[in-house]
Amino acid sequence: MTLHRRKYLSVTAEALFPGTSVRYSYRTGSSLATVVERTESLVTFVGEDCDGRFTRSQIDRLFADGRLEIVLDDEIHLPDDPTE
Repeated sequence: MTLHRRKYLSVTAEALFPGTSVRYSYRTGSSLATVVERTESLVTFVGEDCDGRFTRSQIDRLFADGRLEIVLDDEIHLPDDPTE
């Protein structure tokens, strides 16, 4: 019997660009959001029920802990009123 080995890839902050959809899990639930800014040190995302600005190392830890996931869709998950 031959067992197939699975290879898993780690996702890091390098995978996030403006327009990327993510699911962010926080203490009281989870929500979809869209990355709106990426600088050399920070990544910012905004959604209907959440927003966040994290350093790249914090983003890497969120991915490793399963609290942040990339969502493969073509929708923008920003609030209806961008001033909120």
